Amino acid sequence: LVCGEEKDRYIEIAWRKAYDLKEYVDALFEWFKLNSNERHFSFERVDINELTRNIVIDWIPQFEKRSIAYEIVIDDNEQNLLLDVSAYTRIANNLVQNAILHSGGSLIEIRVETEENAAIVSVTDNGKGISHDSLPYIFDRLYKQDKSRGAKGSGLGLSIVQQLVKAHKGKIRVDSLPHKKTTFTVYLPRNPG
Repeated sequence: LVCGEEKDRYIEIAWRKAYDLKEYVDALFEWFKLNSNERHFSFERVDINELTRNIVIDWIPQFEKRSIAYEIVIDDNEQNLLLDVSAYTRIANNLVQNAILHSGGSLIEIRVETEENAAIVSVTDNGKGISHDSLPYIFDRLYKQDKSRGAKGSGLGLSIVQQLVKAHKGKIRVDSLPHKKTTFTVYLPRNPG
């Protein structure tokens, strides 16, 4: 019979495993909906600067809890784009979460910049990076650069991000100098055609 601290520890482990499984199932359903064109989008004119600030604010306690320094560079001016708010939120959250969980870095920089016809959103970290051999596969479904990662992540997050960016007629790329700098850059057109 298990009791006291040991019981609490087992309950904590079971809760964490259940949560991880729920996250995996949610990601899997999202991926299937995207790839079968069953995901419905609701585009509206939104200030991407304000929306990104609101998303990033929720991550600050995680940065501080994990002793990750952060730099947020977002212009104060409005920059209205045609976006699906929930899809864009998923894009931004997945990229930030990816940097926190998998980079092992001590600094994250989140930036929103403006070009004449597009917004450029980037998430940069100074962690372990992505090997040159892995770069071509990083957006593939179920791909995990670190084969020992096991329980961490589903291998679906970046594939989902890529699909959501495509739904906005945008592009995503990754550049990495291992153990120096990795940047995910999302280009979103102001008026997707």
